[in-house]
Amino acid sequence: MPILRWRCAHGEAPAVTLACARTVALAPEDDSVDSNLVHITGSGAIASFGKGPPIIKRVLFEAGITLEHSAKLQLLCCMNRIITVPAIGLYACDGNGHWNEVHFTETGAREISRRLDRIEARLEQIERHLEP
Repeated sequence: MPILRWRCAHGEAPAVTLACARTVALAPEDDSVDSNLVHITGSGAIASFGKGPPIIKRVLFEAGITLEHSAKLQLLCCMNRIITVPAIGLYACDGNGHWNEVHFTETGAREISRRLDRIEARLEQIERHLEP
């Protein structure tokens, strides 16, 4: 047993699940979102991540969510982002309610869909050649 006991958490806190809404508070002052990993469920448009301290949050998105680019939510693409497949983003707050997208990536679901669509198109082309 160590001489001094640990007085902090070890590892990463589990993800906090929040519903999609116009404002999704990622880091409210009451510390009700006590994790740096947030999973946003449902569909709709998000205009803001609310007020928060200087912090970076990792956000998991479901398909069907639209992020609206604005002064309060600055996206890397500089325009509204329509999420059509599950995705992951990193968002940094300046402490005044302004959130900046640091990184955004879609999961592999889009690539799998693209490959399946190409296979389906090829099969349809082969079927057309086989028809009398």
